[in-house]
Amino acid sequence: MKGHDSQNEKNDGARLSRRSILQIGALAGVGMAGSTALSNQVAALGTDGDDSLDAAYTNIRVREALQAWERGYRGRPDRSLALTDSGTDARHPDIGPWTGVTVTTEDGEFALESTHPGEGREIDPFERVEDTGLPHLVGWHNDHDRYGSYSRPRDENGHGTHVASIMAGSGRASAIDDDRTQVDEPLTTLVLGDTLSYTVDAEAETGVFATAFGDAIEIVIEGPDGVQLDRTGDVTGSTELHLESTIAETPTVHDEGEATYTVFVRPLEGELVSTGQVDSIAVGAFRHYEETDGDATEDGDLSVHAGVAPGYSITSLTDLGTATETFGEFADEFAETFNVRALNMSWGYVGGLPLGAAGGTLDDIPESIRQIAEAGILPVAAAGNDATPASGNGAPAVASEAISVVSTGPFDGIAAYSSGGIGGIDDETGEPYTKPDVTAPGGQITDTDVAADIGEIEDDVTEDDGDEEATEADLEPVEELEDLDDEELEPKTEFDEAITGDADYEPTLADEVVDTLLEFDGELLSAFGPGRGQNDDRYGDVRDYTGKAGTSMAAPSVAGISGLVADAMEEDATEAIALPEPADAGYEDSLRLKQVILATASETALTAAPYHRAKVPVYRFGGRDPYEGYGRANVGPAIDAVTRDLTDESISGTVGLGVPDDERAVAGYVHVSDPGEIDASVAFSHYSGANAGATKGDPHVDLFLYDAQNPDELTGEPTIVDKDAGLEGDADVSTSVSPDDLEENGGERVLYVVAKLVNVPGVVNGFDVQAHLDLETAFDEAGLIVEGEREDDASVFTGGQTNRTELDATVRHPDGEAVVVRDTIPEGWDVDEDHGDVEATTPAFGGGTHVYFGVDDPQSAYEELTHFAEAPDSVDETGRYTFGPIAVTTDTDDDGTLTDREWTAISGTDRTVTVVAEET
Repeated sequence: MKGHDSQNEKNDGARLSRRSILQIGALAGVGMAGSTALSNQVAALGTDGDDSLDAAYTNIRVREALQAWERGYRGRPDRSLALTDSGTDARHPDIGPWTGVTVTTEDGEFALESTHPGEGREIDPFERVEDTGLPHLVGWHNDHDRYGSYSRPRDENGHGTHVASIMAGSGRASAIDDDRTQVDEPLTTLVLGDTLSYTVDAEAETGVFATAFGDAIEIVIEGPDGVQLDRTGDVTGSTELHLESTIAETPTVHDEGEATYTVFVRPLEGELVSTGQVDSIAVGAFRHYEETDGDATEDGDLSVHAGVAPGYSITSLTDLGTATETFGEFADEFAETFNVRALNMSWGYVGGLPLGAAGGTLDDIPESIRQIAEAGILPVAAAGNDATPASGNGAPAVASEAISVVSTGPFDGIAAYSSGGIGGIDDETGEPYTKPDVTAPGGQITDTDVAADIGEIEDDVTEDDGDEEATEADLEPVEELEDLDDEELEPKTEFDEAITGDADYEPTLADEVVDTLLEFDGELLSAFGPGRGQNDDRYGDVRDYTGKAGTSMAAPSVAGISGLVADAMEEDATEAIALPEPADAGYEDSLRLKQVILATASETALTAAPYHRAKVPVYRFGGRDPYEGYGRANVGPAIDAVTRDLTDESISGTVGLGVPDDERAVAGYVHVSDPGEIDASVAFSHYSGANAGATKGDPHVDLFLYDAQNPDELTGEPTIVDKDAGLEGDADVSTSVSPDDLEENGGERVLYVVAKLVNVPGVVNGFDVQAHLDLETAFDEAGLIVEGEREDDASVFTGGQTNRTELDATVRHPDGEAVVVRDTIPEGWDVDEDHGDVEATTPAFGGGTHVYFGVDDPQSAYEELTHFAEAPDSVDETGRYTFGPIAVTTDTDDDGTLTDREWTAISGTDRTVTVVAEET
C-alpha cells in the first residue's frame, strides 16, 4: 500500500510527508493543455486502470478515519450519534435525509411525532433506515426555541450542522466522480502572474472540487459564466505558507445538463512578489447525491469531506444547555428509541462566562451528564477556546464522566486557542479530578475544519425566528492571541527529571529537518494554511461546505471515534469487554468505552514539539497532562485494542510520523481464564520512509498493560497494570493472574496491550518516517502466580495527611519461590523511610517513588508489610493519585540495581485516592 525506503538508503533531504502523492506520477498518461506552458500531463482516473482517487487528496479527517473504515467500521445506520447544538439542516445530503420523526418532551412526557405516521402503526425512527440500508437523521427535538422553531430540521446559526457533519456526515455531497476527475503532477514553481488552469465538466446538482499540494498557492473555481464560486485563500499583505493540502469545492450553479467549470492555481498574492510551488493537484466533479452512498457504506464512493463515522445515523436536539438537561432527563428513552451511543456537546464556557448564546442553566449540567452516562451513552464535549494557558473545561466538558477534547492542528500541535487544564469536583462524591482528556484535529485560525454548511431557511417551515442574539452568535469565537507576548508563543517544551530520569530529551532535530521547518515563516506553528476564502453568496446551496475552527470541531471527531469503537466492542470484542446494544447499556459500559479512547491515545510532547505553542505538554509516561490529557486520540489502535486477540501471539506493527496516514500506536488484548503469568514485549526492528536517514537514534516506544475490565469507577480513566519505557525501542511488561483475581472478575481477565510511539530522535510529525515494531505476548500457566492485597488508611486525604499502607503478597506457584516485593508511591507524596518496613527506595520512571521489601531476606509470603507516605499539601496538587500496583521479582541476588530487575505486577493491587489540599 505504501512503499518505504530502507534506512540505509541515501536521504535526499527531509521533506514534509507526501508519500501518497509521490505515487500519483504513475497516473500521468493522457495529455491536457493548461492555460500556460507550466501545465503538465494530466490523467483522468477512469482512463488509466486506476478506478479511484488517492485518499491523500481528501480532507485530513477522511484520511485518518480510513484507518477505521479499512478495518470494517464505518458506523451502523441502526445506531445513532446525538448532539445538542444550534440545530441541524437535514437538507444537506451529508446530514439527511430526515425520517420525519420528531421528539417532543413537553409536559414531562417523551413522545414521538411523524410527518407520515401510518394509520394504526407505531412510529419507528429506523423504518427508512431498514428500507434503504443508509443512515438518516432519525430524530429531531426542537421544543426549545432559542435558535428558532421550525416544522422541519433547520439550523439558522450553522454551528450544529457543521458539528454533525464532522461527527457523522455521510459525504454524499462530496462523493468523488472518478470518471470526471483528473490528476496532474506539475512539480513547478509559479511566480506572480503565473497560473495553472484546468476545466471540469460537471452535471447539474453536483459539485466541483480541486485539491493541491504545494507551498504558498491558492485555488480559485469559476462557474460557467466566469463568476468566482470559491477561493481557498484571501491573504493580503503577507506571504503565508502551509504544510498540508489546499482544498476548494463548490456546488454546481447551472440548472440542467452539463456545464464547464474552470479551476485556477496561482501564487498567493501579497505586498511582495509571491512565489508558489505546485507539487500535485487533483480536479474533478462530485456525483449526484441521490446516486451515491458517499462513505456511508463500503460500496459507496470516496468523498472529500465525510465525517469520522459516516455510517451512523444522527439524533439532533436544538439548543445547548437546556437541550442537554432534557437529554439527561430522558436519557434512557433516547438510548432505547434512537440507539444513541454518544452525545456530542460542542459548547461551554469562554472566559468563565457562558458561551455566546449558550445561556441556559449551566449549574445543573454535570448532573445531566451523569444521567446520560448512566444510560450507557458516552458524553463528549469541547474543552473550550479560552486561549489562556490554564483555564476552561467548564460545563459540560468539566463533568467527570465526559471526554473533554482539546483541539490540534494537522501535525498534533495543540491549537493556541484551546483551553488548558483545570479540573472539577465530582457532583456526587465531592472528589476532585483533572481535565482535559484527549486531543483531536479542530482546525487552526487560518486553516479551518471544513464540513457541511447550511442553506437559507424557507418561510413555510419557520414558526419562530428565535433569539436574534443566539441565532447570529459566533458559537466558535476563536481569536488571535493578540494579548500574549511573542515569547509566550515560542516552543518551550521542558522535561521533568523526576519523570524522565536519565533519558536525554533535548528535542534536537536533524539539520535537514530544521532547514525544512525554517522554510516556513515564524507563524508556521499556529497557522497551517491560507484558510477558507470567499464564496459568491449568490450561489449559496445546501450542498455546500464551510470552514470553522475550534474545540467545537475537535469534539465531534472524538464522538465519531467513540461510535466506531463502540461498534467494534458490540460486534467483535470478547464477551468480557463487549458492549450490549444501546438500550441495555449502562454507566459501566460508558466508562469502559471512554477508557479505550484514553488508553490508546498518544502523548505528543516530542513528536509534535515544534508545533506546540501557547499550550505545551510534557512527557508523562502514560499519565494525564494538563494541556493534552492522555494525548492524541487514535481510532485505529482503539479498534485494535478491543478486537485483536494477542494472547500468545507475535505480530509486526508500524507506527510513524507521517500523520494523519501513519498510526501512532499498536494495540490488542490478552484474554485468559486460568491463573498464570502474562508477559508482553515490544522490540524495534527498523525504520523506513523517505526521511529515515534523518533519524538520530532508535525510537522511544512505551509499552502498557491496561485493565480492560476495570477503568476508574469515577472518571473512566485507564487503569494501568504495568508499564515500561522503551527509550531505545524495546520494552517489557508482566503481570500475574491469581485465582482470586479471576474470581473477582467473573472467571476471566482481559488486558489491553498498547505500544505507543513517544519520540523519533531527530525527526518530528510531518516527515516520512515509520518505525517497524515486533509485539509479542506469552501466557504461562506454569509461570509465576502471585496474590496480593493492599489496605490504605482512607480514600480521601487532606493535604499533609499521612497514609499508612499494609501489603500482603504470596507466591502460589512455583511453590516456595522467594521474591522481593515492590510498591509504587505516586509523585508528590513523601515517603517516610524512618518508619515501617521499607528497606530501599528508588525514583520511579514516570514520577513517584518505588519502595522495596525483602531485599535482605527474600520470602515467598509476606503479611502486613507497612509503609508511610505524606500527601502533598499545595492547593494546586489537589487531585487523584494512584498507589501501586504491587510487583514482585524472583531475581533476588544482590547483584545489579533494583530497577534493572524484571518485575511482575499483581493486577488489581493498585488503589486511587483523593487529596484535597487547602489554603493555609
